[in-house]
Amino acid sequence: MTVLSQSNTDSILSTLLNQEPHAEESFAQEPLVQEPQIIQSLYAALVDKEGFHPFLNLIVEAIQGCAAELVVIKKQPLQIDHIWYTGLSEEFMLWYIENDMIKSDLVSNYATYTRPGLFQTALSLIEKAKQLPDYGRWQQDQNMIDSAWLVIDSTDSHTTLLAIQRTVEQGAYQAAELNQLNRLAPYIKQAVLLYQQLDKTQTQTESFSSLVKALPYPSFVLNEQAELMYLNGKAEDFLCRQDQLMLNSKRLEFQDEEHQASYLASSTQIIRASMGQSEFDCDVIVMRINDHKPHLLALTPIDNSGILITVYDGNQRTLPTAELIASYFGFSHAESVLCADLVLGMSLKDIAVKRFKSEATVRSQLKQMFPKAGVHRQGQLICTVLKALMR
Repeated sequence: MTVLSQSNTDSILSTLLNQEPHAEESFAQEPLVQEPQIIQSLYAALVDKEGFHPFLNLIVEAIQGCAAELVVIKKQPLQIDHIWYTGLSEEFMLWYIENDMIKSDLVSNYATYTRPGLFQTALSLIEKAKQLPDYGRWQQDQNMIDSAWLVIDSTDSHTTLLAIQRTVEQGAYQAAELNQLNRLAPYIKQAVLLYQQLDKTQTQTESFSSLVKALPYPSFVLNEQAELMYLNGKAEDFLCRQDQLMLNSKRLEFQDEEHQASYLASSTQIIRASMGQSEFDCDVIVMRINDHKPHLLALTPIDNSGILITVYDGNQRTLPTAELIASYFGFSHAESVLCADLVLGMSLKDIAVKRFKSEATVRSQLKQMFPKAGVHRQGQLICTVLKALMR
């Protein structure tokens, strides 16, 4: 592994920026207006806490697209392991992930099993895409007409893919535009592969190790690619004691598909927040094992890229009671009972049945609690309660 420090950043960037693509990968086409800035942003991602977000923003603007994603796709089962994106709302990404839309995604379905090469257009795949479930909704909801895509890397287990979308109003990609993008292809591949190889976590791991070791709960630290940097002994024991969560190629994987989708959606937004790309705060995944009390996995952003995951085991420690929640947050009795039920892992639907009320009524009451706790989402509320009251 190569360790890249701030002291040698300038010399590395200078060397990389003076390199030219291989002759067989050069194109006579005029470059994009912002080509130098785009190349600079690619190699700056090796040391910049924002990673590839500035690059995605620049290339979308330069090619007049509407959105772009740099995504690592696991082949079996087909799922997203990590994603950088721009131009897409958090609501859309949640819908995409939670509904497993990668299986209906035109480009991802085809490109995942394609060898690395040059940029291609999605238009040639339209006839194949029409056979995919939910394709009509995908096309109608997002108003997408075309996508320029590049397979950056492909192994037996994963594919790294870049896709840049256009709307109907922006029009389909022309051959000249693909050639402009292909001028950048060698730089994109080199920068992304270097990024994957760099050991940027060594110093962070050393600084986190003593802190995480002292935490009273099983704790994991993930980097900006959602790969495991560090876990304490309690976390190792936790992984050994159950089979619902495991470590696979430095990534956490859930057996339950809903848990996996929730984890991917939350971790994607939290990493973006740690990079200053969104205001998304902490979140919680409720993991039930048989009939035991739930395990609550609290995901919290770490400044300068990363996630701290803390596991609260309801079987080993007493979860906050309604009385304790009321005294700390100033909730009414009914609000505190609702919050305590959420901490116990109950869904809003289950709570509504328990109270003989509609789910809409319970949801309305929940939203009224957010300002009192200084939060905006259900997962953020549970996470806040756990961090405040679990000792």
